[in-house]
Amino acid sequence: MPPDAALGSSDEKTCAPTAPTSSRHAAAVGGGGVFRRHGCYAGTDAALCDDLLQEVFRLLPPAAAPAVSLVSRRWLSLLRASTSSLTLRLPASSPDAAAAAAATLAALLSHYPFLSALTVVSVATPAGDADAVLLAVAAAPAAARFSALRLLPDSAVSPAALLAACPALSGLTSLHLTAVRPLSFRWLELLPRLKSFALVNSASSVDCAGSSSDDADGGEAAGALPLEKLSLCGIRSGDRGLGWLWRRCGSLKWLQLRACDGTGDGPASLAFAGCLAGLLALELRACRAVADRVLLLAADHCHALTSLLVYDGGSSEALHRFIQQRAAALHTLDLRLPLDLHNDHLLAIGAEPIQGGQDHKHSLAALRLQSCVLITGDGLRSLARTVTGAGIEELALVSCDVVEREPGLLTFLSQSMRRLRRLDLSYNETLSDKMIGAMLSSCRNLVDIRLRGCRGLTGGSLVSLLRHCGQSLEILDISRCPSIAVGNVELFAQRATRLNHMIIEESAISEELKAIAQKKGIKIGSLLRCEGTF
Repeated sequence: MPPDAALGSSDEKTCAPTAPTSSRHAAAVGGGGVFRRHGCYAGTDAALCDDLLQEVFRLLPPAAAPAVSLVSRRWLSLLRASTSSLTLRLPASSPDAAAAAAATLAALLSHYPFLSALTVVSVATPAGDADAVLLAVAAAPAAARFSALRLLPDSAVSPAALLAACPALSGLTSLHLTAVRPLSFRWLELLPRLKSFALVNSASSVDCAGSSSDDADGGEAAGALPLEKLSLCGIRSGDRGLGWLWRRCGSLKWLQLRACDGTGDGPASLAFAGCLAGLLALELRACRAVADRVLLLAADHCHALTSLLVYDGGSSEALHRFIQQRAAALHTLDLRLPLDLHNDHLLAIGAEPIQGGQDHKHSLAALRLQSCVLITGDGLRSLARTVTGAGIEELALVSCDVVEREPGLLTFLSQSMRRLRRLDLSYNETLSDKMIGAMLSSCRNLVDIRLRGCRGLTGGSLVSLLRHCGQSLEILDISRCPSIAVGNVELFAQRATRLNHMIIEESAISEELKAIAQKKGIKIGSLLRCEGTF
């Protein structure tokens, strides 16, 4: 995201900032860049028709948007009309200035008639100001066009404001809110196209004592919501209104719970199990208090599940039962369980399914383990010898000291997992060039390797990687590897034939590397793994 541009007031003498076409551009409302017309552009301004100019704007890099906006009023107006995605950052304001800030936001959005995605971030927001921001967004000329809205104020939005705003935002397919107080979800019925919903129910902004009218349906039939992706953060066992939501989420395909100690409506929350049957992916992040119950329910009800992520929570027993009943159908298993993952779990992953003689195809393609200090080389070797282990295409052993304790382990795994294409060994600080070289000699089909934070590696690892995988590798992460010399990085970029993305710190990028990357079309910078988050 490019640096923020200063947004001006409605005075035509000031420059209201613009955002890059089809990309997000962060901006701060309340600045005051002076509008300047450059006469040298007058001939070009007159010669190009509006449609052609907008087509040109769509091809410009994001960093060019501030300069384009200063050419003329016409170019500024056309750039705004070309903008489909925008991020606005509202400055801190006092309670007395809340109404003025909302009015400024409304005036600004009136200049962007074709927005389809909007993010509004505000800091130090007074209580109730989030409602004014939401209503200003709903009053925007492009409100009916919005397909994605992220509203990220410091204070909670009220259900009343949501009920008032949702009819104007009925085209939304994705919505992200930081908090709703009191907790209520009935307004979701006014968003008939909503597929993705994320709520951060932070304790600092949500009063758990607040009652909800959603506790009971009053005899009404539970109408289904169109939601397919749901992310909830900070839900507590006593939060009311979740049962109303669970009863209407029968179409969920992806569910994420973060920092939750319950699923709402008391310890039992009987309605929760009803939304699990069609799930394809389940994520439990830092939900230790409720992880066991969710895992046991998932073992019994998640017949279609293909992906499970559990970070920092869940007992060994509940995880073992889930693996016994559901691991045979999993495509992705992602675990960060320092004290809860043992060799028994690895053996259960590779074991034949116990589902009463049913024919389950071993489909595990990705196994990601982070900080799992209790597993040993024997456990990983036992898994690698099974049909399941041999079929793994992506393996992550991030900050797992078993890699450092047993130098020959990586070589054995690479020899056994012949289909391995993606490997992540990040943050194994004592990993050596010798270990990498021995592994790569039996692992020649890699397209993606991550070595972030492997501080013991030098340029010798890149030489081995070039020798064994130089014709196949597409993505390389060597950030935070201070012992790898710039010259080795340049040589690798020059000779790797299929490399298209290199992840490295900006301070380690030489002018020569920039020239090589430009010539070969290699992207240099950060690359985030997609985990299904909003």
